[in-house]
Amino acid sequence: MSDYLVKNYSLNQLEFSKLKKHSDYLVCKIKYSGEPFFIQFPKMKICNITQKELQLEFLNNSTKYNKESYNFLSDLDSYLSNHIHEKSEEWFGKKIPLENINNMYNKFIKAPKSTDNKSTMNFIVKKDSTFMDTRKNEIDYSDIKESENIECIAQMRYIMFSKDNCFTVWEVHSGKVHRTIDKVPAYGFLNVESDSQEDSDEENISEIINFF
Repeated sequence: MSDYLVKNYSLNQLEFSKLKKHSDYLVCKIKYSGEPFFIQFPKMKICNITQKELQLEFLNNSTKYNKESYNFLSDLDSYLSNHIHEKSEEWFGKKIPLENINNMYNKFIKAPKSTDNKSTMNFIVKKDSTFMDTRKNEIDYSDIKESENIECIAQMRYIMFSKDNCFTVWEVHSGKVHRTIDKVPAYGFLNVESDSQEDSDEENISEIINFF
């Protein structure tokens, strides 16, 4: 599937692997109908950026897709808690109460502590993650700055369990950075008369530009 909008997904088609030991964690891989589970996120604000991680903030001026995405992701958070509860006996050898699961499950949408703060999500950035501007020019990750807005296609890869908590891992596949382009001032130029040949040359250049 190449259309990763949230409207195309049904949570009951998520697939979860058996738990595997990795370092100090138990790891569960997540897929969607046998394929990697990618989601296209709405335009969000970069509120923190490090060499390997992006923290993105949902924008206040919500578009329809922003609201759809937020609602879908909130439902996904709840779905994962319930699924871990249902699978707890198979995965951990004992039935764990839902209340305990909710206490240990680290939601990937961080709810605001006050009305002054917006909801955020964290994403892992890999070496092969790609970034571009709105004109489709490739951007080096090191050139991206806080407070810029970005749209991401990201993959939910794992649920990871430690002794006391569990959390999901989202990895950025690609990002489109929305930047404000400074306009060149209009002042400072004088009108210069051109001869007919120069006018003709300018018309030919305009035709070529319009062709492309």
